[in-house]
Parts: sequence; C-alpha cells; structure tokens
Amino acid sequence: MAHRDMRKSRVLVAAAGLFLILACLWVRVAWLQIALHKHFTERAAQNQQQRHKLVPRRGELLDRNGVVLARDLQICEVAVYRPQLGSVSEAATLLAPLLGEKPAVLRRKLESITGYAFLSREVPPETGEAIRALKLSGVVVEDDTKRDYRLNEAAAEILGRTNPDNLGVDGLEYQYDSELSGRSGWITQIRAGASRLLTLPGADGRPARDGASLTLTLDADLQAITEQHLARAVDSLHAKRGFALFLDPATGEILAAACVPHLPAGLAKNWTFTDQYEPGSTFKVVVAGATLEERLARPDEYFVAAASGRAELLPGVFIKDSHAHPGYTFFGAIQNSSNIVCGKLGIRLGAERLYRYATSLGFGSLTGIEFPGETSGHLRPVSAWQPRSTPTIAIGQEVAVTPLQLALAYGAIANGGVLMRPMLVREERGPDGKRITLGTPSSVRRVFSDATVAELRSMLCAVVDSGTATAARLSTLRIAGKTGTAQKYDPRTHGYGTGMYMASFAGMAPADDPRIVGVVVIDEPRGSSYYGGQVAAPVFREVMLDLLRQRESVLGHTQGVIAAKPPALPNVTAPDLRLLPPVEAERRAREYGLNIHFDGSGPRVLAQVPAAGQPLERGAPILASLSPPQDSLGRHLPALAGLTVREAMRQLGLRQVTARIEGQGLVVHQEPPAGTPLPIPGSVRLWCALPDAAARTHASTDAAAASAMKHRP
Repeated sequence: MAHRDMRKSRVLVAAAGLFLILACLWVRVAWLQIALHKHFTERAAQNQQQRHKLVPRRGELLDRNGVVLARDLQICEVAVYRPQLGSVSEAATLLAPLLGEKPAVLRRKLESITGYAFLSREVPPETGEAIRALKLSGVVVEDDTKRDYRLNEAAAEILGRTNPDNLGVDGLEYQYDSELSGRSGWITQIRAGASRLLTLPGADGRPARDGASLTLTLDADLQAITEQHLARAVDSLHAKRGFALFLDPATGEILAAACVPHLPAGLAKNWTFTDQYEPGSTFKVVVAGATLEERLARPDEYFVAAASGRAELLPGVFIKDSHAHPGYTFFGAIQNSSNIVCGKLGIRLGAERLYRYATSLGFGSLTGIEFPGETSGHLRPVSAWQPRSTPTIAIGQEVAVTPLQLALAYGAIANGGVLMRPMLVREERGPDGKRITLGTPSSVRRVFSDATVAELRSMLCAVVDSGTATAARLSTLRIAGKTGTAQKYDPRTHGYGTGMYMASFAGMAPADDPRIVGVVVIDEPRGSSYYGGQVAAPVFREVMLDLLRQRESVLGHTQGVIAAKPPALPNVTAPDLRLLPPVEAERRAREYGLNIHFDGSGPRVLAQVPAAGQPLERGAPILASLSPPQDSLGRHLPALAGLTVREAMRQLGLRQVTARIEGQGLVVHQEPPAGTPLPIPGSVRLWCALPDAAARTHASTDAAAASAMKHRP
C-alpha cells in the first residue's frame, strides 16, 4: 500500500513538473509572440530584406546656347575579392582584353591581391556588362557615375569640380551643389539565396530625385577661344600667369572667365573673381569720367605735362610719364595715357569726388557674384588717404581691383553709364525640364550720363586707333579700350619689385554699340615687352578676330562690307602679317591656307591687302608690301572714283579702312571725300554703278559742274 502511494506521488510530481515546464514554454512563447513581436519582426526584416540606395543623377551645367559644359556619365567599377576568386590564370585571360591589359600583367596583379581591391574604377557601361556576363566568381562590377567636363580644363576654374562622391567642392559645382545634387532615394529588396537580391512589386522605398540643370551665362566658344589665346600669350611671354574675363555690358552676364596655367585640384582658383591687383592706367577712366560728369574740364582743354617726363604736382609729390611730352589736351592725355595730366585731373576733382565715383563704379566692395571666394579689392576711405593719394589713385596706384570689378566698370561706360550686377546663371530647370527659377539682369546705379560715356568711348577709341593700344586695332571691327601697366609689390623688399609688372587691357567692341567688354591681365611677363599695350591688348584682339570668324557670336552681325549680292561665307579671315619677316609671313599665310605675293623689297611686311581680319576663301591671295606704300605717312583718304571695287578695297585696305558698298561696278562717289585725314570714325561709303551707268553719272556730274561755273557771278 505504501509502495502504491509512493508511486502515485511520483507520478503527480512528474506531472506537475511537466505542467510547470509546459507553462514556462507557453509563457516564453507568449512573451516572444506578443511582447517581443516587434523586435523580432524588425530582425527578420533585417535578415531577409535590405535597403538599396538609389543615387540621383547630378544636374547638367549648360552654356547660354544649350551646349553641355558638365554632365554625369555612366561608368562601371570592376573589383575582385581574392578569397572567392577561382582560377587566377583563367580570370586574367578573360578579363585582360576587356580591361585593356596584357594577361601576364593582370595575372601578376591578381596574384598580389589578398583581399578586396579594384581592378579599374572607370570602364564604359558596355565593358561592365561584358564582364558581368562572364560570371566569374569573386569579380564584382558596380555601376557608378563620373562627372564629365566637355571643355576639359578650359573652364575648370569657374565650373569647379566634384569629389569621388559626386559632391561639388569647387566653383559653381560647389556654389550650387544643393540644386545640382538632387536627393538620394532607397528601395527595399528581398534576399533570395546567398548573393541574390530581388525587388518585389510594391516594395517600400523612396524614389531618387535627380538634380536640377543650370543654364549659365557662359559662352562655350568664347571660353575656349579666350583660354587658347591666353595660354599662348603666357607661354610665349614666359609669364607667371594670365587671366581674362568677358561680359555682356547690357546685362552683366559673364561670358567667359579663363585662367592660365591650370593648378592642381584643390589649389586652383578663379583669379578673375578672387584675386586683386593694382590696375594702373586702366583705372584712369574713373578720373576721366568723373571730370567729364562734373564738367571740370573740356576734352580739348590743354594741360601742361613735362618735357622731361617728370612733374611735381603737389609739394614733394612727383609723377612720371612713360613718354616725355610738354603737354596734352584732356582727350590726348587719355589717348596717350599721361600720368601727369591724369594726376592733375585728380587734384582738380578732389579726393571726396574721386572716392565717390570710384565706389559708385563698384571698386572697394563685393560685386555680389554668386561664386565662392570673391574678393572686394582695396580702396581706403578718404580719411586714410595721404596728401599724394589723390593724384596717385587717379592713375591707378594705391588701389586694388579684381578683373570682374574692372570689367563691370567698363561695362557701365559701354552700356550708357549704368553699373550692372554680374550674372552667372540664366535659369534653373528641374529634371522634368520645367523652369524653376529665371535670372533677370539688374542694375546697381547710374554713374555717368549718356553724354559723358559718349565722350569717354570716343577717347577710348582713340587709344586703340592711334594711342597706346594700337595692337588691339582691327580693320573690320572698331574697338575701344585702355591699357594698364602697374609695378607689383615685392614682399621681400617691401616696395615695388624690379621687373615685376601686371600688364592689362580693358576693352569693348563694337565701339559704337558695345556688345562685349573684356579685361585681359598678364602677370609678370618676361623680356623687354611688358606694357599692357604690348602683351595684353593683342590677346583681346585675337579673341575678337576669332569671334569674327564665327557665323554667329556674341558680337552679332559684324560684316563690315555690304555688297549688292551677299558673298559666300568665308572660310578664314586674313591674318595680320605686318612687321613680320617675309619667311615668317609666308609661313603664317600658309597656316591659314592662303597664297602670299610680295611687292617691293625690304626686311619686313609694311602693309597687306586684304587687311588683317578681312574675310577670305581658302586659297585666296594676299599681297604683302615690303616697301612703303603710297601715302603711308600722309594718312589721307585716296580718290576712289572711277576705280573698280577690288582696286578701291585694295587702296582702303592699305590704310586699314573698311567700306560700305552700294551697287556694283565702278566707284562713282565716295563719302567722306578724298583727302580726309585718317583715322575716320566708322567706314567709307562707296556708291558704285556699271560702266554705262557710271559714264552717264560722270557726264551728269560734269554737266552740273559746268552749269555751276557758267552761272557763277
């Protein structure tokens, strides 16, 4: 009985134990299913699902005409994970032709890898797909993007660059990174097997939003042209560097901004916005414009300079001229860049008014351009000026400017007297092509009246026609401008450095109705040529010549000769052969595909027909005169009546004069008349007629003259 009771109690204990265990299991299951349900659901999702990042496409940068300047290109990265790689020899044999390497070289490279390493960070998408199709174990192909700049280095300093993560770090890429980069997205993928990920319909995620595209004010053609001629000048002059900027004076739009040489990534700067320098004589337009606006001097008023080239303007304040001359008119002082006369104009104007006009033109303050690192230049307040500061600042010393500030100031002279705000972005469009923002030109203030800028442009035309900037002169395009040559500060001597100059030229074209304003600066040119008129003005001229060669450019319609029947579009324009030895002139003509014929004898070309800049067909002849042509010193218009159009154009070409032609045949009348002193504003107008009509015209002209003589009292 006792034994039976003991067995019964053991069964009860065992049952109770089992029940307790089951109860614990039920509690545990309930805890896991209810209390920890969210936690394990998330863990399951992590193990079974994965968020895949969706990278947006970075927006494009376009020039003013829609030419792509910067865009994203699809590329692939090829990597290898050595522990999973099978046969090294097989992999090298299959991959080598696709990666453009020799199998033996690639095999040694694969054998040296112990972990994960890239074989190539940039292969075309079709190559990446071909490598994927090989299905080599341990070889990984990832899609990526690369930023492509169509002008290469020609616009590197203004466009900027992106880093390996495709984020802007310099220039406009950095300034507008938030607009260009867009927003990344993600999508949920389900793990299928050890290495496969599937995207199920309706999977959670957020789509990527591509970046907006920006249409810039830059002109791709002008940017490339400017960089080419600037680089050539810096190389030939062995200069330290050079920078140039061109803008539209009517709108303030930046058309080109070039810097040479191109520094490595991380060190490059857009010097046209970020660097300041003493402008020298290019700053004289401030004192000239202020004097005209305040009516303190007439253009024909005579000022005494100094036959010795050195004059004392204030007690102890001496100013030098580069060319000694006893005196100039106000007009002539600007034309020949007289420091002495401009210093006297500054004294007559006074410090307060000189400072007011300088600041009104934007000097000494930021322009507000949307670009990182802009410099404000340096112009001290009048309270900090010394007694010599007024005449010194009037000639462009004791002041520092940026090329952008100087270009905007000359833009005010070009557009009628209004200082404009600079623009770099015309519009922003979303990835769907819809316009988001539109840039509109805006003015800062009016500085000069129409009468003042008209007189200033006349002075600046004279500078190019017969003053210090004749190297910028073109026969087919009237250019106005001013040269500048300033000594640089040497920190080692705490004064102006010997042989250290900043040579510059600021100009506008066409002079009668300017559509472009440019500033060219050459830093520390080496050799005997270091004046702005010698080294910077030719760069401006070459840029204008290349623009004239284009069918369409920022200059608009620039055809100087109007014929009865429009001629065929020329292939080239005549190069400038003047002052070149015959061998060099022949070589340069050959480069342009032209035939050259020499007239006379002499060591250098003194004149040429057609004139430099005239449109020509390839294979056309050029007549180069090695001896002085007629009227080479008199500089008067010749008598053209009775000549053929070709001969009349030859005569005018010798004198660097353009013509507007009406009709065809022989020249029957010209305006201005023969004997008019050169240079003349604008072009010569020629009326032409066929031989019979010309005879009748001459007969009627002679009859009218005889009748007038007969009735003369």
